[in-house]
Amino acid sequence: MHIRPGRDCALATYMDECDSATYESAGGQGMKRILVFLCVATLAVMMSIGATAATDPGITDTQVTIGAFQDQSGPAAVVGINMRKGMEAYFNWVNAQGGVNGRKIKFIVEDDGFQAARAIAATKKLVEQDKVFALVGTLGTPGVSATIDYIMEKQIPSIYQGSGISALAYPPKRFIFPVQPNFISEGRIVATYVVESLKMKRIALACEQTDIGSEGLRGVQDQLATYGIETVEVVNFGAADVDFSSQILKLMRAKPEAVIIYSTLKPAAGFLKQAKVMGLEAQFLTTYVNADPIQMPGLAGEACVGLIAPGWVPVLGNDADSVKYLEIYQATYPKEMPSAFASAGFIAGEVFCEGLRRAGKSPTREGLISAMESMRDWDGIMAKGISYTPEFRSGKASMYFMKFAKPKFEAGSIEVISDWVKLKI
Repeated sequence: MHIRPGRDCALATYMDECDSATYESAGGQGMKRILVFLCVATLAVMMSIGATAATDPGITDTQVTIGAFQDQSGPAAVVGINMRKGMEAYFNWVNAQGGVNGRKIKFIVEDDGFQAARAIAATKKLVEQDKVFALVGTLGTPGVSATIDYIMEKQIPSIYQGSGISALAYPPKRFIFPVQPNFISEGRIVATYVVESLKMKRIALACEQTDIGSEGLRGVQDQLATYGIETVEVVNFGAADVDFSSQILKLMRAKPEAVIIYSTLKPAAGFLKQAKVMGLEAQFLTTYVNADPIQMPGLAGEACVGLIAPGWVPVLGNDADSVKYLEIYQATYPKEMPSAFASAGFIAGEVFCEGLRRAGKSPTREGLISAMESMRDWDGIMAKGISYTPEFRSGKASMYFMKFAKPKFEAGSIEVISDWVKLKI
């Protein structure tokens, strides 16, 4: 028999010791065979346990260690701090109930200051020093984009990334599970809503010349193609543009029923104001990035009245899920109302814990991946409509739609006008 250094040598030594003990105590070949078998079986179990521990760090009988980089001190700190608070509130609640399958969650946050280089360093620390089982709730496009290759190389499950870049989901990546919608998936959902709910077929787009514009356009056109519909016009503009007159004239000649604006907030508001002045009459829609009930009316005023935008984080109300969410959040942060960013963090925690629950009493990274891929339109408390397959990694497969009803932020300025619209996968 060929003996390998290390474990095989230990096995041979262990078997020799068993042989000697057998001859001395039993003095017979039959007893020897039985005891040697038991020795080998026992050592095999011990070696199996050791191999699992070495392969899947961050797991003990009582604890699962996870981590994330999130801006706690830089330009996106208001997002990162609140996202962390939402995650901590959820994990505190889970731990108070005994954890997931008997294991409590230990959550480590590294401050990356919204800088790609610091995010890479933070990720390496979490994986190589802290030995996390998974990354959960990493935040910010600079760091998220910069760490994709490392995560794939080290084969670390990464669940929920605070970024809308489609590179997380297209093409699907085995170890990466986005939750919040990317712009391609959102575009497909927006197109579905326009065609099936608004019953409109003459559809045009106004796109910023950045990833948000190109990816939103792709999503809309991909979904329209399933209905046999082509866009009647597509116009483009720069992120810093302030004059949209030539684009609006093109749209007026195309006579669309709906115009979907895929851009950041400031140019979207400027486009709406100029379209109103020039008399472009159509139903305007925009990306969830611009669904800000304070900033959009502040920039667009009367021009945003009637604008439709999708949302993916549920609006808080008096329903049982909203009440439960507030109860959980305020158990950690008494009397504090959670922001939308805290809700996003809460959702990140929910999705991970559901995957961990499905992975069973002896979770492994491979088991977590298989468990995540079993989700179909899964609903938690705040997480709604989460789906994954080996070929589908967009996570959030549904959004609802809201309308700006007033030119300034006040009670009733935003109206929810639809149920959840699902992306067909």
